[in-house]
Amino acid sequence: MLRLPESERQVYVRYQDDLRYQASMVESSYGVGRLDGRKEGREEGREEGREEGREEGREEGKLEVARRLLAKGMTVNEAAEVAGVDVGLLHSDGML
Repeated sequence: MLRLPESERQVYVRYQDDLRYQASMVESSYGVGRLDGRKEGREEGREEGREEGREEGREEGKLEVARRLLAKGMTVNEAAEVAGVDVGLLHSDGML
């Protein structure tokens, strides 16, 4: 990396920063999804409802991160990898 011209090095550093930011978004979305899942579980009043709500919240959080990554210009494969979702899920969600 040190052998790269200054302009290319700056681009690479920005790319790394963006990846860190996106990873942070995944973590944040996971927490929001977990809170949403707990709320849904409490409303339904049964363990299955709680787990179902948590899982849906996690998945929705991951999909939201993937949407943001795609909007920033990442490829589908990169967005799926960073967000932790299957590429097929992005296709079936209507994002593409």
